[in-house]
Amino acid sequence: MNAKAENIVFCLAAVLLGLSLIYVVKAADNDVLKLLLLPHAKAVEIYYNMPMFYISGIGYSSAGSTFTIGRECMGCNFIVLIFTMNACMFTRYFNGFKKLIWVFTSLVGAAATGILISSIRIIASIPFVNHEKFVLLHSGLGISLYFAALVVSYISLNKLLGSDSHEGSC
Repeated sequence: MNAKAENIVFCLAAVLLGLSLIYVVKAADNDVLKLLLLPHAKAVEIYYNMPMFYISGIGYSSAGSTFTIGRECMGCNFIVLIFTMNACMFTRYFNGFKKLIWVFTSLVGAAATGILISSIRIIASIPFVNHEKFVLLHSGLGISLYFAALVVSYISLNKLLGSDSHEGSC
């Protein structure tokens, strides 16, 4: 198989893996949900020095139920987006088995980045939880953070792995 066809196969596999991850997270049972939301809840507990309690099937809630960290707060779609972007955009820099390692590394890096960015989004949104425009503020903050993380990821990896010659002249 030539290099271009191999890259296409790896990109398709990354997209299928990403779609599968979205499905698995959306269908995750209570124990898995509790585990997936734990890093976000712990970040809030540490930053605000407040206990978070798990409510079965819903997520982690603050004392007094002022806010809840639920399934939608994980940033699963962002994790899949950054994973597929990195796996597909930069797979051409690797050959053979290293492509597989790159896809795995992209997934691990995307998960770590997603947890970090989602935790920052949650922590930054908590002071506005009683604001009448909370949903707009929370969504706008998330979009801004996620977009910035995508740009930083692309630029960083492009510099690390070597950009195309035509990209430098733009």
